[in-house]
Amino acid sequence: MVVPAGSEPRSSPLTSWAIGVVIGAAVVGLLWLVTADFSKPDGAEGDAAAACAALERVGELKPMTGRADRLPESNYTPSAADRLSAARALAQAAARDDSRYATLSSTISRADELINRRLRLTDDSIGELDRARNQCDDL
Repeated sequence: MVVPAGSEPRSSPLTSWAIGVVIGAAVVGLLWLVTADFSKPDGAEGDAAAACAALERVGELKPMTGRADRLPESNYTPSAADRLSAARALAQAAARDDSRYATLSSTISRADELINRRLRLTDDSIGELDRARNQCDDL
């Protein structure tokens, strides 16, 4: 193709767009690679670790007589209840993917049943919570 003098060949807008997309994707990929934390576990291991982190954030609950939700001195708050429920869900997900976490899942489920469902903060329910925390320490 002969290009007349004084005119420059033009690329199509589609070509410019495609080049921009490729360069943008490369920059995003590079940034992700540089900032990603590959040390955090994923899959079942990540779910179990997240369950243990949520369990730790439940805080120390005190044994009480009566309904836990009506006793502010028990340290049982709506946030603590939500964290215990989240720990249960994450532990169940870990156990579904990897049977090594079945014991952790059942222990957290028992603690959640006693504390969140029956609203009892007895030595037994606190004991289940402590057993789950000890299992987390062993992971």
